[in-house]
Amino acid sequence: MAGRKKTELPAVESQAVSETATAQTGKMEFRLISPTEDGFLRVIKWNKEELEAAVRQKIASYENVVYTEDNLKQAKADRAELNKLTKAIEERRKMVKKIINEPYDIFESELKEILAQIQKPVKIIDKQVKAFEDQQKEEKKKSIQAAYDEVIGDLAEVLSFDQVFDSRYLNQTYKLVAAQADVKAKVEKVRTDLETIDGLESKYKLNAKDVYIKTLDLSKALAENKRLSDLEEKLEAEKRRKAEEEAERKRLAEERRKEAEERARLAEEQRKAQEKAEQEAASKRQGNVSKRQQNVFESQESGTKPDKNVPNRAENGTLPWESGSGPVPAAGTTIQNAEQQACAAAVDPFTQQQAVEQPKVQEKRYLTRFYAKGTRGQLEKLIQFMNDNGIEYGRIKA
Repeated sequence: MAGRKKTELPAVESQAVSETATAQTGKMEFRLISPTEDGFLRVIKWNKEELEAAVRQKIASYENVVYTEDNLKQAKADRAELNKLTKAIEERRKMVKKIINEPYDIFESELKEILAQIQKPVKIIDKQVKAFEDQQKEEKKKSIQAAYDEVIGDLAEVLSFDQVFDSRYLNQTYKLVAAQADVKAKVEKVRTDLETIDGLESKYKLNAKDVYIKTLDLSKALAENKRLSDLEEKLEAEKRRKAEEEAERKRLAEERRKEAEERARLAEEQRKAQEKAEQEAASKRQGNVSKRQQNVFESQESGTKPDKNVPNRAENGTLPWESGSGPVPAAGTTIQNAEQQACAAAVDPFTQQQAVEQPKVQEKRYLTRFYAKGTRGQLEKLIQFMNDNGIEYGRIKA
């Protein structure tokens, strides 16, 4: 308590006195009455040599013993005897321990009661001492924060006092001046590190600054800046690679398109050339047919005998291809479309007049000779055409 004179507590003593000695009233000291310090049991004497010799003699008989199935009963009996001896020795040991510990257990219990009484005022004193020490720590912490406020300046929003404060500053062994100097040094270091980060030529320096404010570790902040820069470079490289691949894909697609257009153009030119050649060949064949027709008419009017080389038509109406007779005409005289070309050969000479209504007069009839070559269906249609139009036809006699 405040103002109370401090009482000196005597050291605990162990003093050898006689059992009839009496305690002095009001003197706080711990004295042994019985037994005295010299009277404590120091050695427990027992028949160690006798028991040890008997045990050695007993176990010697078991050193080389070999048990078999026939004497298994004896083995169990021997084991039981040795276990019985072990149990008897253990029981005696525990009994001696209990007898010796009984006075100590009583002594310990009585002494703890007295110690508990002493602790009551100790707790009261501790509470007051702790309050005084807490007040000293709070005042010391305020002085340290004053040093922080003195140098923090524009860093107050990014660096709090708690980030630079160390609880060890409040220990009595840590001087206030040293704590204040340490706080100022930390603030200046943060200022220098942030200036270093601001000097980076990187768009990720704000990210680096965030890491630094959280960790107050410049190496981690610079590592974060490098990580983000490397990641951006990797993404840019990937973007360029994809762009190059897309450009190459378009280039190849354009080449394939041009190649396809060129093939289509060449095919169209080839088709037109072939079509032109076919038209020229057809025109030439048509000219040859018209020329032969003219020759036929001229020979008929002049009385020329029919060409014996023209295949004959059978009397029974069979066609030359059905009998298998008759020469194959030379190339150029074949009518490609039997139905159309044959009709043109037979009709054209007589269709020069206008298709208008004329008075019915007996038209002059002509005789012409020709042969036709085509598929069976085409020639059958030719015969049907002549039948439908009343055109006489028959076998040419030699």
